[in-house]
Amino acid sequence: MSQYRYSTPFGSPGGISIGPAGPVPPAVKALIGLNVAVYVLQVLTPADRMIELFGLIPARVGELEVWRLFTYQFLHGGVWHLALNMLMLWMFGSELEQRWGRRFFVRYYFLCAVGGGLTYTLVRWGTWTPSVGASGAIYGVLMGYGLWFPNRVVLLAFLFPVRVRHVVLFLIFVELMQAIEATGAGIAYAAHLGGMAFGFVYLRWWTKGGLGLGPLPGWNDIRRAYRRSRLRRLQRKRFPGGPTLH
Repeated sequence: MSQYRYSTPFGSPGGISIGPAGPVPPAVKALIGLNVAVYVLQVLTPADRMIELFGLIPARVGELEVWRLFTYQFLHGGVWHLALNMLMLWMFGSELEQRWGRRFFVRYYFLCAVGGGLTYTLVRWGTWTPSVGASGAIYGVLMGYGLWFPNRVVLLAFLFPVRVRHVVLFLIFVELMQAIEATGAGIAYAAHLGGMAFGFVYLRWWTKGGLGLGPLPGWNDIRRAYRRSRLRRLQRKRFPGGPTLH
């Protein structure tokens, strides 16, 4: 098979930040090493042989080759595909592992990877075009980072400072639009969205309170936030440099 779908961490403009401080934590280091080792093996084997055996092929999953839902994440469509995924894993995954601990982070990472693969399989049921790449897991990591550090500022396309929560919302919108317009070739948008969705549900509900993330905002919370935002804008216009409104 010479044609396959792949997923990059940001199929369109993405949120980029300067990497985390300190040494790379053990699980992130192991995942990066494993992905690099598998890619080297992939290069050394006959063309596309690894993808035929371990890539995510929906028709094969329908024939009960369910291991593909897990193994596809370690295969990549090229060195840049691998490098971008591992860069995002290092940038956003390191701090999450430091906060969550190794076991929880690894469980979450693989859940998002399998969730992304399952979503892609259901959307593309019965097709023979493989999907490869770790971006179902990477998008899940980004979702976790956005929930845990919503006000952290990153650089969008290396230029524009944006809060992480806005990056996540932007990516969801972009992925939805691209998935709707997809013609069957290119990036596996369904895997991206699936990884984010499984990660969101897991952190919010399956962890008994979402690791202290608090309840989702209700309508009254949204209205209060909107009113406070309007008051701040009014204060800046009428009293530049003056007292703040609370």
